[in-house]
Amino acid sequence: SPVTILHGALTVEVTTNITVSQPAPQSSGKTATVPQVVTDVKADAAKNVSLKPGATVEDLVRGLVAIGSTPRDIIAVLQALRAAGALQAELEII
Repeated sequence: SPVTILHGALTVEVTTNITVSQPAPQSSGKTATVPQVVTDVKADAAKNVSLKPGATVEDLVRGLVAIGSTPRDIIAVLQALRAAGALQAELEII
């Protein structure tokens, strides 16, 4: 069936660094740990493959390979298309 597939990567990295806060000498303050959270987000530009009615699985796989999909990505796409009813084929993953 007609379908458009977007392929891209989104990475969200959250790190926590613990620092120690020391009170001044001879003060009544207490030593405490202070978490410092850093968030970094990276996104690659999405790549797409558009298929017209009558496209074959070979057409799909060639398009996915052309945009840099890994074998794992290709299997996941095929499984998702099958589950959505956009792929009229049986899948046998070995």
